[in-house]
Amino acid sequence: MEIRDYGQADIEVVLNKVRGIKKDIGTYQQHAFTDYGDYMVRLTNGSIRIYPEELQFSKELFHERLKDISFRFRNK
Repeated sequence: MEIRDYGQADIEVVLNKVRGIKKDIGTYQQHAFTDYGDYMVRLTNGSIRIYPEELQFSKELFHERLKDISFRFRNK
């Protein structure tokens, strides 16, 4: 996998797709790369974990993968 530091714009692409499944996901505030190798994204109403490969292949995320990502959303 390509090693890359993903930014807000990359994360917003995935968040917008996931909102098609889970409408109550809030607006992006900030993100951090964790010791576990994923991205923890703080939202206006909670947080969500996104894996680097989901950002790398964001144009190719299928419905089932988007559903998996939506299950990682944690409300405040």
